[in-house]
Amino acid sequence: MAFFISTGRDAKGWKRLSKSIIFLCLLTISFGWSQTVVVSGKVLSAENHEPLEGVNLYLKNAAVGTSSNLRGAFRLQLPAGKKHYLIASYVGYAEKEVEIQTRRDTSLTIMLSRRILDGPIVTAVATQVNDPASSTTYSEIRKEELSRRYTTQDIPELLAELPSTTFYSEGGNGIGYNYLSIRGFDQRRIAVMINGVPQNDPEDHNVYWVNFPDLGANIQSIQSQRGAGNAFYGPAAIGGSINIKTDHFSPTLKLKADFGRGSFNTEKKSFYFNSGLMADHYLIYGRASQITSDGYRDRAWVDFKSFFIGAARYDKNSSLRLHFYGGPIRDGLVYNGLPRFVNNDDKLRRANWSYFGVDSTGKKVAYFGERRSDETESFSQPHVELLHEWQINKEWQLNNTLFYINGAGYFDYDGSWGTPEYFRLTPAYGYDSTLTIPGDALIRAWVENSQIGWLPQVKLNNRQGEILIGAELRYHRSLHWGRLQKGSGLPASVTGDDARRYYSYRGGKEIASLYYHQNYRWSDRINIQADMQLTYKNYRIFDEAFVGNSFNVPYLFINPRMGLNMVINKNSRAYFSLYSTSREPRLKNLYDAGEASTPASWGAVLPEFELKDDGTYDFSRPLVKPETLSGIDIGYRLLQEWGNINVNVYYMDFLNEIVKKGGLDRFGQPRTGNAERTLHYGLELSGRWNIMPQLAFSGNVSYSRNKLVTYAVFNSSGQKTDLSGNPIAGFPDLVANGRLTYRERGVYLSLLAKYVGAQYTDNFKNEQNRVEAYTLLNFNGSYTFRDLLPSGSITLYFQVNNMLDNRYWSYGEGNAFFPGAVRNFFGGLRYAFE
Repeated sequence: MAFFISTGRDAKGWKRLSKSIIFLCLLTISFGWSQTVVVSGKVLSAENHEPLEGVNLYLKNAAVGTSSNLRGAFRLQLPAGKKHYLIASYVGYAEKEVEIQTRRDTSLTIMLSRRILDGPIVTAVATQVNDPASSTTYSEIRKEELSRRYTTQDIPELLAELPSTTFYSEGGNGIGYNYLSIRGFDQRRIAVMINGVPQNDPEDHNVYWVNFPDLGANIQSIQSQRGAGNAFYGPAAIGGSINIKTDHFSPTLKLKADFGRGSFNTEKKSFYFNSGLMADHYLIYGRASQITSDGYRDRAWVDFKSFFIGAARYDKNSSLRLHFYGGPIRDGLVYNGLPRFVNNDDKLRRANWSYFGVDSTGKKVAYFGERRSDETESFSQPHVELLHEWQINKEWQLNNTLFYINGAGYFDYDGSWGTPEYFRLTPAYGYDSTLTIPGDALIRAWVENSQIGWLPQVKLNNRQGEILIGAELRYHRSLHWGRLQKGSGLPASVTGDDARRYYSYRGGKEIASLYYHQNYRWSDRINIQADMQLTYKNYRIFDEAFVGNSFNVPYLFINPRMGLNMVINKNSRAYFSLYSTSREPRLKNLYDAGEASTPASWGAVLPEFELKDDGTYDFSRPLVKPETLSGIDIGYRLLQEWGNINVNVYYMDFLNEIVKKGGLDRFGQPRTGNAERTLHYGLELSGRWNIMPQLAFSGNVSYSRNKLVTYAVFNSSGQKTDLSGNPIAGFPDLVANGRLTYRERGVYLSLLAKYVGAQYTDNFKNEQNRVEAYTLLNFNGSYTFRDLLPSGSITLYFQVNNMLDNRYWSYGEGNAFFPGAVRNFFGGLRYAFE
């Protein structure tokens, strides 16, 4: 059993941090209070005109707010002579935004209508930041922007313009297998939630966005939190967390249809339906989509079908939602990179090779294997969610989420490289010693995943703040097996749907967590946040064929977090947060049972555990340790009518960070191991400038240093190589984005510039294994015709990626690099009746 909490100890890092604190303090000196006016009034129910007590009233994009009293009355003191937007929010009612011109004292009557639930409270509170007084470092993209920018992109590409965020696509064009990084940390260290439900694979920690085709059409908001994040349950948020809320149900009838085509024979068809309110309580919602593409790289085709079906019931003090979504996917495999020197060859950079080697000069391809047309994937993983919230009284609230995820499918990939020993076709297993593996051998790797979970939560909200107490219970089981799907000349019992399996095992994981969260209003200016999570996780492998390994590996972690937010004046505030988080290794870090048949001459794949005196494994002592992060974020936010500025510095100290140790597994993923100590620290700047009502500029710059403090690797002969002091692979030092957007009535034009700095692809600081810095320019445009038809609207939209037509590598693993697509287009037509 493991129990970990660590603290940072790097003196130089803390010295840098103290200088940043002094800088932030000096920034606050010049801000003061100006003349004010009083805005007062009442909040009433539009249904019966009764006063509503406890309504949250706050200014949009400002840390100023209050709540209504027993008579529904409220009072706010606001700066004079400015335009403000007052938000009124109350459980069970539609949120309302009121424009206020504060030339003199103003009295308002705000009428709130009963609403359809806009998302479970367990999502809004437990994984998203909604409080202006939060001490969490975060960014957000809301539906208004998403609806204008989204065409076919997966979530990683949509988020890639946020601070410290990058992505890459194995296929090159952003459709298929895409990977997200925050502060350089890959998505295995990013906690991803959809409607509060954890999405990281329990065994692998990865997020397979490919299983959520066209999810962007169903999103109300996406919030990206950097650092340890604000999620109190689910996978450990090391690099950050992504919190996705799916579309609001609407009380009015809505119909939408979307058709688009683009480069690489990409095509999208999507249909959307919202019933509107039925019998004063019920709604039904649905979407069906298909995205197809030939892909940028050879044989990187996709055929993604998806659906999202929902139903809701709401009452005065409670609401219930049911979601069912997913879709079968099929695609051609593309998961290996290419030699660095082919970047400027327009034909070779689109190649899709199973393997390759270079000659002695390192500048020519010596050999390669073409990806075959029968190397494909077929998979489906539907999700079911039941989301319930109950407002017991004005202070107490009970929320529950139940979910079930069930996936099954296969990879078919080249097996001609295998040997009879690898496939267990030797005399020891009853087969003739003369058997050979043919050139058309095809391996089928099958996986089944099932997961059920319950997320209960109790919330207390009073004048001093709020308290959340909740839990997470999840039960996961999987089945993995591999066989030869075909192979000329092999016995009938060896290939095909009824063939023997050369590996088979079951995996499992049980997760139980308790958490406590408190936001305490120390004063009108100071808000203190304290979180504590106790989490238990237990891995299992059992029913392993041939070898018979079976084990349980439990982990117990305490993850604390605290923060403080200080309102400096009406326009600015500062914050800091301290956190410690631990994460268990992947199941494959403990034992890659799917590769247990690897011949000893290739380097046997064995359980990664200490040995007992009798030569057996001690499954209570894994060799790969959990990674533990201790960190601090310090930030400053300035909110003005002309825009906003955000400054954040962070310092992250790791013990046993799991980093690349060299080599790839059979699916092109890097092999990893512990680094004794690593450091990550950086500066993040972001902001927005409202140049004029129709024109705005937003942007961000992130600069970081990421280094191995204490780390060594050993080769097969036991020779040690000390890598201490080297930069960590996969972490670019500099990332910057800038977006210029023009809106005028039905016109939307937006230009995005993106810069990603250089990054190494291994930890040896090999200059030949480095992704060079690159710059991209992307464009989105649309025009909406609102009077063209008797009812509804028509929107024409257009997207251009890589306008400068650059040839660039977006990522790399060792000597294999992944190309980004050349200039490409997508356009379409959208009809909406609402």
